[in-house]
Amino acid sequence: MKAIIKISILFCFLAAQLTIISAQNMTPYVKMKRYKTYVKEIDKSLSQVHDSLYASKYELSNLLYRVFFFSIEQDLKNPHHTELLKIATVDSNVWSPKLDVNEPMTRFYFRHPAYNDYPVVGVSHEAAKLFCTWLTDKYNSSPKRKFKKVLFRLPTEKEWELAAGGGRQNADYPWGGPYLRNSEGRALCNYQSIGDENIIYDSLTNKFVVEFTNTPYAYYKNYFVGYKNSRYTYDTSSSGQNIFAATEPVASYFANNIGLYNIAGNVAEMVNEKGISRGGSWKSPGGEVQIKSRAFYSKPTNDLGFRFFMEIMEK
Repeated sequence: MKAIIKISILFCFLAAQLTIISAQNMTPYVKMKRYKTYVKEIDKSLSQVHDSLYASKYELSNLLYRVFFFSIEQDLKNPHHTELLKIATVDSNVWSPKLDVNEPMTRFYFRHPAYNDYPVVGVSHEAAKLFCTWLTDKYNSSPKRKFKKVLFRLPTEKEWELAAGGGRQNADYPWGGPYLRNSEGRALCNYQSIGDENIIYDSLTNKFVVEFTNTPYAYYKNYFVGYKNSRYTYDTSSSGQNIFAATEPVASYFANNIGLYNIAGNVAEMVNEKGISRGGSWKSPGGEVQIKSRAFYSKPTNDLGFRFFMEIMEK
């Protein structure tokens, strides 16, 4: 809860200068102000990985990405405005009706304030690097900054692993232990704990349901849904879509040793090496959200995001 409050405080400055949402079409009307008001909050959101390298405690949120996107959109004097806007545009088609997610999220995920603190998805590797360039420029031009000159960027694979481990050697998961749940049965990250294979058709009720059978405790993510050694069914939808599977807010679950949230699961994180993601996502089974886990991508997806790192160039 404290972490969620912190992330809300971090982005409240952004919200004040970002959006008035039309209730009818969710079109954002933006009035951008000076960025120095939240640079201090950016500093507070970083955790030290080693020496001059820091990592954001959170995966990049929809809200912060919208600040970036509309900053580019309004910069009409930039001769590369059209090209940059094309790169930065979020691909909303990654939320296909055929995918296992609920409809409100698929329709309004990026623009609706209800999803401000959810990780941005549907962005390319080029867009992630463009964001880092933009943030570097805004930070280095702010009189409120902590460091004289920094560079925001995507981490290398080696740097990502170092941050994910949080100082632990040879750990399978960022929290150090070999298990995906704690002693109470609570999930330690957002992974595919309920897959499509758990969705069955109940002929008695004429509905699709999720079945929990003979589990020590029945939890979905961090929500308690049942007791020991019992069978529970939960209505999904008339179409059989897995409405349980989706992203979670960027400050969800548990931080690792250095304070990084969702470094495993939630969204797979892009690194500097294009086409490679680390940490697994909400679509990944438990064995694929380990520190060593790596996957490949060729285009934006609804389970691929990023986390920026900061390198101090001059103190």
